Amino acid sequence: MEERKRLKINTWLFIVIYALMGVLSGVALDAMVTFLDASPATKQVAASMSVLMGVGFVGGAGLLLFIPKAGYKKILLTGPLAIGVGLYMVTSVKSLSMVFFSAALVMIGVCFFDAILPPFLSCYTTEEERPKVFSTSIWTNILGMVVGTWMGGRLIAKRFASRLNLSFGEARDLTENVSGFTPDQLSQYIGAHKDVLLMYVIVAAIGFIPILMIREKVKDYARENTSSEKKAKIDWKALSDKYIIFFLLFVALIRMGACLITPYFPVFLSRMGIDRATTSTLVSYQYFAMVIFVAVSPWIVKRIGRVLALGGLALVSIPFMMIIANGAAFGAYKVLAVGVGLFLRSGFMNASQPVQQSLPMEFVGKELRPAYSSVIFVVQGAAQFIAGGLGMKFLFSRPDGYTIAYYVTASIYIVASVILLTVFYKKYNRPQGEVQAQPSESVA
Repeated sequence: MEERKRLKINTWLFIVIYALMGVLSGVALDAMVTFLDASPATKQVAASMSVLMGVGFVGGAGLLLFIPKAGYKKILLTGPLAIGVGLYMVTSVKSLSMVFFSAALVMIGVCFFDAILPPFLSCYTTEEERPKVFSTSIWTNILGMVVGTWMGGRLIAKRFASRLNLSFGEARDLTENVSGFTPDQLSQYIGAHKDVLLMYVIVAAIGFIPILMIREKVKDYARENTSSEKKAKIDWKALSDKYIIFFLLFVALIRMGACLITPYFPVFLSRMGIDRATTSTLVSYQYFAMVIFVAVSPWIVKRIGRVLALGGLALVSIPFMMIIANGAAFGAYKVLAVGVGLFLRSGFMNASQPVQQSLPMEFVGKELRPAYSSVIFVVQGAAQFIAGGLGMKFLFSRPDGYTIAYYVTASIYIVASVILLTVFYKKYNRPQGEVQAQPSESVA
């Protein structure tokens, strides 16, 4: 009973940590970017966010490799530390290379928590609990991102107003045309960003509290009957299993397809003739779709199974991608059509995220879960880089390239889903059965 309580407490502590990191993610991807873009000296860094994301993917994945030796708790502490130090440095250093390094440090901290989620939660939950626990973790993190983005924007406007002795409404209206700022207004605008980013350094520090409350045992991340040298050694050959390889192929294809369309929603909708304000509103609706569909993910998985949810929902999202791609054909109703398409595409694709995070952890033992999660993250990062290169070279230079990208993504999703359903459906669609071992063993 005491052991079961420990596992449950650790699970909920991580959910709190992940939600808090969602808030910091929202700040990093919004306030930090606008801060870097506002200053002529750092615009180049802001324009390199795709590279910084890649660094975050690889750096975050690399930290997982230290878990078999150091444990989850110590490695978790590096996340808020990297974000806090990075946010402080990005507001204070002057060298362009150091600004890039600082921003990269923030992104490593942000991406790290996405990478550690699968092995950590798999360690402290049973097979039956995982759909609900993973779902709760992910939708609270997304909600945290919404809160972080919204609060960051309002705080910046308030600090900007205070610095210029203006009302909140006047300051907010001024920010609609940053390019028209006077030198003093620009200086105060950048200063307002610094104030807010430093506030969130405190939020990062608060992140240490739930991490320090985690009660960890060696058996959580390594076999107790092995020497310290063996615990630290990773058996990479064990990752050559058929299911491991095919799942890597699946996540690589899904990531590649998504990266051909999702980063370019604003560009594509603008080219369709939808105004910037409406475009921002439509894109923001996706976050709410993610929260809603991820929250109901356990119900969907219970009804149709894990593999069918993962592959089937990807196929279900394809018609809505076609609606987006052909939005102009709806004429006066194109905003409604594209809005519905964006909402449901995002919803159906993200509804299976808890399964995509939890299922691969069943292919390996507890001592290999951090390494496998790290490999998955690196593969996804590589797929993101490949998609970017293919898009720039073969698609986006064409007049209709952004439309073609939706058809390419649809084709990739079909191939990925067929592979997944063919290889995994029979063995992994439903849990293997009730775990008969003790609670401490059943979640190993």
